[in-house]
Amino acid sequence: MTPTPTKLLSADNIPIPGIFSSDDISLAVPSTGEGTRPPTVKYMSAPSYQSPLRHHRRAASTTRQVKETLNARSEYSNSEDDGTAQHRINQYLIKQEIGRGSFGAVHLAVDQYGHEYAVKEFSKSRLRKRAQSNLLRRPSARNRRQGALAAGLGFNSPLHRHSSSDNDPNNSLDLIKEEIAIMKKLNHPNVVSLIEVLDDPEEDSLYMVMEMCKKGVVMQVGLEERADPYEEEQCRCWFRDMILGLEYLHAQGIIHRDIKPDNCLITDDDVLKIVDFGVSEMFEKESEMQTAKSAGSPAFMPPELCVAKHGQVSGRAADIWSMGVTLYCLRFGRIPFEKTGVLDLYDSIRNDEVEVGSDCDEDLKDLLTRLLEKDPQKRIKMEELREHPWVTRRGTDPLLSTAENIDVLVEPPTEAELNAAITGNMGHLITVVSVSPNPLNILNS
Repeated sequence: MTPTPTKLLSADNIPIPGIFSSDDISLAVPSTGEGTRPPTVKYMSAPSYQSPLRHHRRAASTTRQVKETLNARSEYSNSEDDGTAQHRINQYLIKQEIGRGSFGAVHLAVDQYGHEYAVKEFSKSRLRKRAQSNLLRRPSARNRRQGALAAGLGFNSPLHRHSSSDNDPNNSLDLIKEEIAIMKKLNHPNVVSLIEVLDDPEEDSLYMVMEMCKKGVVMQVGLEERADPYEEEQCRCWFRDMILGLEYLHAQGIIHRDIKPDNCLITDDDVLKIVDFGVSEMFEKESEMQTAKSAGSPAFMPPELCVAKHGQVSGRAADIWSMGVTLYCLRFGRIPFEKTGVLDLYDSIRNDEVEVGSDCDEDLKDLLTRLLEKDPQKRIKMEELREHPWVTRRGTDPLLSTAENIDVLVEPPTEAELNAAITGNMGHLITVVSVSPNPLNILNS
């Protein structure tokens, strides 16, 4: 029998869909040291499901307008407190450097209300050099438009872009314009959202503001790094978030290609959001979601991509494999295939069976087996995954319908939207995204 909730809140006092809080439940983010894990939030919902309401009902949709500030202004001054140099971009005060990637640095930024963001800077010259390099290595342009989403929290996004103007490397900015235009279209509770785009014509700079994911990466884990595993119920809650987010992306013709714990951020109210679209692809038709690129993190790569000259593979099936590896990490605190060398790792992914232990829940064991099926044709599909007994607690806790989850399908950006995404001549590209407690981890893709 499903337990009856002890307290129900009316729609008038629910600040965030699916999140029920009371005076004795603190959503404040504690001051935690390196490697510590923030506390999770308790949920109640009506009807009395065991999972948060967001898994059963999507909030009423409203058109999300991304603010475009095309005349942003940068100011430089000295701090009145200690005399140190300050850089302000409109309402954002740039603070200390918190990370560095291939194309520039990441800085903490605070707006006039004290809300924190992370500012990433890109060098146009480096983008052009990489675009030239890609042109030399890449075969003729494909008939199918290939593009990728803007990095939620990654620096390598411009490395994998293809434009209709393949013969002119100076048009690399058009590729970034497409990324921004696509990001402006995405609107889902489990996908990081673009909030604002700012262009500084005087300094030839661009800024993007992304929503906050204050608790940071869901887990720090890698081939040479283990972590404390989560309890099964917490794993289930966040895996359901992941299902809803990835189902939405796939419905838009988007494959992520780098699902892993580092690219799953947790908000201060314990919602998992998928980030870092640095190696993602967006297809004009959902039925064409085949890829030949071996992008992403090796430990999370599916077997079909761990061979030379693998040809076209299903992008959806590849994402689902990576979801399985991520779920394994959350539950067991380690990578399922632990090998030090890349070749040995690929061999293990292709041939070794996953070890889950005799005490593993039978439904979870079955789910992991189907997620980590070596044959992509036999691997569990999204429509089966969302109905799996472990995901739904044997049918007692179903997810909201696919139709409600995917809501309005996203079309590829129009020419007008591409032109509006970025304006002016840009010597450097600067991105503002939400900060996390462990920014260095989410810069690796």
